[in-house]
Amino acid sequence: MKVKSKHPRRQRKALYQSKNHQHSKLLTARVADFVTEEYGIKTLPIKVGDEVRITQGEFKDFEGEVIELTRNQRVKIKEATFDKADGTQFHPAIHVSKLIITKFSKEKKMDPWRASIIDRKAVFGFTGDELKAPKKQKEEEEK
Repeated sequence: MKVKSKHPRRQRKALYQSKNHQHSKLLTARVADFVTEEYGIKTLPIKVGDEVRITQGEFKDFEGEVIELTRNQRVKIKEATFDKADGTQFHPAIHVSKLIITKFSKEKKMDPWRASIIDRKAVFGFTGDELKAPKKQKEEEEK
């Protein structure tokens, strides 16, 4: 989603009014190097349950599980917490650009939506034995 306005107010308004298919594209983050080598992709949309590493800010080098995605490109992480004056804890919202995905959600197998993204993206720039995306694995199993 590209916002054509130069006014911050209008850019924020466009962000808040974005549709769901545009919103998932805005919530993409880099993928760790070892995952890039395995799947042949550099970025993926973040989902609840993914393991991420924080690269900037007060919680730099923290790793944790995503528990909530907010509407304005922010993510809440289980292990990153602040203590308030009354003793309760809260999870600050961290911008997507400050995160790296290290593990996908703890499901038995990858969901078809994410597998289709990996199949589509992994084809570009990777050939032959380098490609280990689910699509390539299925082709090898059939042979």
